[in-house]
Amino acid sequence: MADKMLIILTTGPEDRGNRATLAFAMGVSAIISGVDTTVYLTMGGAFWSRSKSVGKVHIDGFEPLSDYVGQFTEGGGKLMLCSPCNEFYCSSEPEKNLVPGTELCGLAHVVDLAMGASVVTL
Repeated sequence: MADKMLIILTTGPEDRGNRATLAFAMGVSAIISGVDTTVYLTMGGAFWSRSKSVGKVHIDGFEPLSDYVGQFTEGGGKLMLCSPCNEFYCSSEPEKNLVPGTELCGLAHVVDLAMGASVVTL
């Protein structure tokens, strides 16, 4: 079993938060299992970098998305946001509203992470 996991979330609000919920629920499960886990928000997935975005989602059968995001970051999960995607997809939303602990990064960093991790894309 790999000791690192990279979850790449590319989907924004168009599915009403289904894939975002799955990504963070999976991330929490990995953290609980002792796996060093990073969620990378890119393309439309950059939408979920803002606190007010995650606060509006609750998919039947799952905890609210905001709970998963909080558990993920409090449990030591890393939340990375694509810098160019932040500018393109979230230009109208100030960075001060980022989910606490979110770090901006570029693709070179993601490639480094992916080289030593199991990768899931949603």
